[in-house]
Amino acid sequence: LGDGRWPGLLAQPLFAADLTPVCAPALARRLRRPGDLAPGCLLRVTHAAEDWPRWLEAVGLAGLPAQGPQFDFYGQALQAAADGLGVAMGIRPYIDDDLAAGRLVAPFPQSVSKGKGWYLVHQPFRTAEPAFAAFAEWITDAAHRIP
Repeated sequence: LGDGRWPGLLAQPLFAADLTPVCAPALARRLRRPGDLAPGCLLRVTHAAEDWPRWLEAVGLAGLPAQGPQFDFYGQALQAAADGLGVAMGIRPYIDDDLAAGRLVAPFPQSVSKGKGWYLVHQPFRTAEPAFAAFAEWITDAAHRIP
């Protein structure tokens, strides 16, 4: 996950990272619009402090403080959201299986680019290696099939 710039390396884009708030279905029933988010209900991830402010600004709520429990990993925040403890910021496509299963729901239609994406990053000489070229083609094709 990054911005595509790694000095001395090649970076092939795989897919973008889009931010989408997610929560348990029961909590989603009480959320009609982004302004319904209660102070302190935002489940945050320590190393991704910019996620909630980026999304809130994009939906016109830049003044709403991004406050709530903080977790070390996205998986912890998503589990807390599934348990009904608040609203987590999900990153698509990582949350797609949870959304499809109904474990998590996206209470709002607004999705915002994280400004980063996933890349296959490698040393330039690797492109001449048949095994690496086959792997790169496979992973790129698989990534492009993600909706």
